[in-house]
Amino acid sequence: MNYYRIFGLNIASELPLPSRAIPGPSPCGADLVIVFGTVPEMLAAPRSNGIRYQVAPGEFLLQVDNVARFYVRDGNRITISPEAGAGEEDILIFLMGSAMGALLHQRNTLVLHGSAIAVNGSGVAFCGPSGSGKSTLAAGFHRRGYPLLADDLCAIAIHDGRPVVIPGFPRLKLWADTLLKLDTRTERLQRVRLGVQLEKYFLPVDDSLQEPVPLAAVYTLAVSNTDTMSVTPLSGANKVDQLLGNTYRKRILHGLRGGTDHFGQCSAVAAAVAVKRVIRPDRGFRLDEMLDLLATGFTP
Repeated sequence: MNYYRIFGLNIASELPLPSRAIPGPSPCGADLVIVFGTVPEMLAAPRSNGIRYQVAPGEFLLQVDNVARFYVRDGNRITISPEAGAGEEDILIFLMGSAMGALLHQRNTLVLHGSAIAVNGSGVAFCGPSGSGKSTLAAGFHRRGYPLLADDLCAIAIHDGRPVVIPGFPRLKLWADTLLKLDTRTERLQRVRLGVQLEKYFLPVDDSLQEPVPLAAVYTLAVSNTDTMSVTPLSGANKVDQLLGNTYRKRILHGLRGGTDHFGQCSAVAAAVAVKRVIRPDRGFRLDEMLDLLATGFTP
C-alpha cells in the first residue's frame, strides 16, 4: 500500500497517486482504500444510467473502454479492474476525475467543477464548463506565486460554520498552447494519452498546502462574442444558481443521494462567500490581462 493525505482524507492505495506519500498508515486508519480487484458488471438497482456509468445510493460504477472499470462504494472504497494493457496514467485520469468526484459526493462533500488557488490564506475558486479556462487561470496564478489548491475537482466543506476548500491532487492538466503562454516546456511532462495523441499535459505543482483553506470567492467563467472582459458580482438567488450549475457531475450526485442536501450546501456557501460572473472574449485567451483583472478583486 501507498499512503497519502488528499482531499482531507487518509488514503491507502495500491495504485501510486501523484501526490506526496506519507511514511505509513494514519493512526486513525484509512478514510479511503483504493485497491485492484473484481468489479461488478452492473449495479443491482441503478437509480440513473449514462453511457459509461450506473449510479445507485452509495454505489457508482464507471466503465471506460480499454482502460478500466471503477466501483466506488459508501464513500470509503474504490475498486479498480484494469483492462489488459491499460497504463497507470490512463487509469489515474478517471480515478482522479469521475471516480473521486463520486466518492466525495458519497461523503456529502460539495464538489464544484473548478480549480482553486490560495490568496493570502483564503481560497479563490474558478468554475465553468470544459474549455472555459479554469485550469489556465489557476496555472497562471500559480506561476505568479499563488499556491494551487485544486484542479477540476474543487471540494468544499463546512468547518465551524465556514466554507473551506479542501486541497486535492497537486497537479494541473493543461493544453500545450497554455503551457507555451506560461513559458513551460513540455519535453519532460507526462502527456495525456487516452488512446489518442492529445496536446495536453500534466504539470506537477507544489503540494505544501494540505489543510483546508477558508473559501473567500467563487468566479464562474463564460465566453462570449465580445472584445472586452467583465467581472460582475452576483447576489441572492443568482449566487446559488451559479453554484448549482457548476457542481461536478450533477447527474451522478442526484443518483447517489438526491438533490435536497446539495441545494442546502450551495445556499450555505452562497450566503458566506462572494460569487462573481466573469465574461471573456471567445477569440484568444489574453491570459495576463485576465489575471490582472481578477487580481484587482482579491481581498488584500
